[in-house]
Amino acid sequence: MMSRTKCLIFILVALFSLPVAAQNKKAPKSKTPKADKAYNMANYAKAIELYKKSYAKHKSKNDKAATAFKTGQSYTKLSNWKEALNWYEKSVNDGNKDPNATWMYAECLRANGRYDEAIAKYNAYKEMAPEDTRTAKAIESCTTAQGWKDKPTRAVVENAGVLNSKYYDFAPTRSNNDKGVFFTSSRMEATGNSNDGWYGEKFFDLFTSSMDNNGKWSTPVAVPPPVNSASSDGTAAWDAKSKTLYFSRCGKIKGKEGVCRLHMSVYDGSKWSEPVALPFASEDYNTGHPAVSEDGNTIFFSSDMPGTTGGKDLFMSTRDGAGNWTTPVNLGGAVNTSADEMYPSVVGSKLYFSSAGHVGMGGLDIFSATNEGGAWGNVANVQSPMNSSADDFGIMFLDVASGFISSNREGGQGADDIYTFRIPPPVFNVSGRVYDTDTKASIADATVELFGSDGTSLSVRTSSDGMYRYQLNPETKYKISASYTGYLTKFLEVSTVGLMDSKDFVGDFDFPLKSTAKPIELVDIFYDLDKATLRPESKNELDKLITILGENPTITIRIEAHTDSRATDEYNMDLSKRRAKSVVDYLVDKGIDKDRLSSEGFGESKLRVSDADIEKMGTEEEKEAAHQKNRRTEFSVLSTDFVPKKK
Repeated sequence: MMSRTKCLIFILVALFSLPVAAQNKKAPKSKTPKADKAYNMANYAKAIELYKKSYAKHKSKNDKAATAFKTGQSYTKLSNWKEALNWYEKSVNDGNKDPNATWMYAECLRANGRYDEAIAKYNAYKEMAPEDTRTAKAIESCTTAQGWKDKPTRAVVENAGVLNSKYYDFAPTRSNNDKGVFFTSSRMEATGNSNDGWYGEKFFDLFTSSMDNNGKWSTPVAVPPPVNSASSDGTAAWDAKSKTLYFSRCGKIKGKEGVCRLHMSVYDGSKWSEPVALPFASEDYNTGHPAVSEDGNTIFFSSDMPGTTGGKDLFMSTRDGAGNWTTPVNLGGAVNTSADEMYPSVVGSKLYFSSAGHVGMGGLDIFSATNEGGAWGNVANVQSPMNSSADDFGIMFLDVASGFISSNREGGQGADDIYTFRIPPPVFNVSGRVYDTDTKASIADATVELFGSDGTSLSVRTSSDGMYRYQLNPETKYKISASYTGYLTKFLEVSTVGLMDSKDFVGDFDFPLKSTAKPIELVDIFYDLDKATLRPESKNELDKLITILGENPTITIRIEAHTDSRATDEYNMDLSKRRAKSVVDYLVDKGIDKDRLSSEGFGESKLRVSDADIEKMGTEEEKEAAHQKNRRTEFSVLSTDFVPKKK
């Protein structure tokens, strides 16, 4: 659904004759000739008035259905989705069997944010017109939009207040005042005395407003002639480098229907030069909605010139060596669709624009695109709340995290309003509990330290329930440690690098600390049968011990090996000593200072399960499991004051 031709550019003073409904091969005689004439002359405000009167007089259901549909079409041209929905609903309920009526009913349900109902109507339309490929994308848009609505981005969108009126106000852009903006409006202060029949208000003009030192916007005033004229003027782009204003002017061309063309005017510090049409702004098609690159050498715009994908497409032109604008180039199929693409805006390396053809929330949505290898693509919807189910367009950035958008969403002061947006920085937090690994008891007053790649160094003490919490900075890698007297220190890592959305890091950031009050078992340490040779699968566990030693650089430890009782005391003692030494050798080979390590074999002298208890067990499996408990490798912390050698 796309009728925002009323948003200035592509608003034509007399415009084209537009059909009011799908026609059969031989259309019946109209029951609303006066209203149809007003519609076909793009006098939609007048057409609505006449259609409503006719609807009230009709007796026939068929006549009511047809007239209600035409009324809905007229409101669609004004992008008044709420009233359009009301009349499409009447049309369908009055028995309109034309698939277009059901399609427009679904479109308006989507534009009003009633996504589940819209899906039902799209499915009804699909049964009526199974060959129409638009249906699947429309249903996808509804499902996606509901997800965006349920989980909005962190952007904050608010009505811009004083910049708005009860009329159309939209498309802000920077002005020739460092603290000012230009925008387009149909308010009463606009130039001229006549109204545009399209929407029943004054022709558009460019207005300007400036922000004072207290952050307040001044009362908007019209830009003086010759920029503003008796025609519709607006949707501008200011090139500060060349002091040139590019803007759209729409009016009648002798011998032709109305047309919109890009113009330029130079400001000399006191007055504006007479506007001149850009060389590619032909009288044979529409050009408008300019956006200028920071260096002033590229202009983007919207047009229905030959070579479009469909509707209005985005084009670009660059200056050649002589400073002349080159032949416009279509931005391509990744950006342009069979629907309308309009309102481009250049922000650094990104191009923002509005479209009704990409997957969106309803009406026009704002999208971003990037240029890679000379081609524009990577189109992304900016999502809710920047976008809504209504029309959202004309984005302008004041800085990287704030600016303006235009929208006719619910809650505005007029038909279109200007809204401010700001994108607060993402908020990241990490939290967890410090507790004893074996008893699971919380450890109060433990020290939790945080070290960031940005130089951050913080320390907190855990509360009585063992909990800690830190707020993290964006684009930073962190190491977090937890320590407490009598326990091994443990480290965890967390990173906010590349994260765009706020996040609470929980769950994996608990610290189970090992008490050093007794030996700590190294699980999964295996040796070859009756040998001291470490098996490969043991090395994973020993690498964990290396990490512990790295995290606790001041401890010294003793490796302790134990056997079961199924050999002689002498044999078991010798085997356990050799096994303990093989672990020390592995650690030294991996770079651990040998002065931090010692080893001892205990043979079968410290059985966990006695021989007597083993004999009482009923199965061989139980007995073997008990012997395995006795065959173990552990380490004990001997001291915590080792001074690492300087490297």
